Amino acid sequence: MKQEVKEIPFNGSTLLGVKDASGLVWLAVRKTCQDIGLTDAQARAEVLKMQESLLLKDNCKKLSLKFETQARETLVIAEKFVPMWLAQINLTPAMQRKNPLAVQKLLKYQLEASDVLHKAFYETEDQKAAFNKMLGLQGEMLDLKQEVKELKELVTTVIDNSTINKAQQNALYNLAKERICFLLGGKSTMEYKRYNKLYFQNLWGDVKRKFDCSGSYHDLNPKDYKEVKEFIPSWEFVR
Repeated sequence: MKQEVKEIPFNGSTLLGVKDASGLVWLAVRKTCQDIGLTDAQARAEVLKMQESLLLKDNCKKLSLKFETQARETLVIAEKFVPMWLAQINLTPAMQRKNPLAVQKLLKYQLEASDVLHKAFYETEDQKAAFNKMLGLQGEMLDLKQEVKELKELVTTVIDNSTINKAQQNALYNLAKERICFLLGGKSTMEYKRYNKLYFQNLWGDVKRKFDCSGSYHDLNPKDYKEVKEFIPSWEFVR
């Protein structure tokens, strides 16, 4: 079997996938980073982190991919490790401000890219049968699907149990301070000195109730970060 390269339509762009001579499927790393919304520098950083990761470094490799008449060496990651890799990508607050769709894109890639990649190369029953026969893995495709399902569940668990990072915490605190300064007439006023603690307590209490956060605002889920940023500047103190 010779190497097969495909650009697979996905989420308004394409996944660059490759099936190698042994029949294993891989995803191009740098293009995926760029399609999610990372800059060239951020994409290079992800490539470096992957090559240094204890979990991922043995499940990625460089392949020479042919594009028309040219060949280019490209870092790729094994399809079943795609969800795990994507779950580790952290979008900075600055990037979220510049590209607010990046969070939604990343989540969609985390949950669906691996399945789309796999189906593009083994979408028919005949192809599945040929693949199983070639590798001597008849009957084990169900095990692979179960592994993918478990990885997707792990990604969901990681997301559900994540909290905002230090930079996001600082950004929310600064927004809260600006809002309270505005409501109390400025930081130098007697009202601010007398009531700022009360206002802060009420603001964070409202945030915790609205966004179902049992601890402090430091424990907010990253999925709620954008909404909290929009909520704070319009918050009002209710006596």
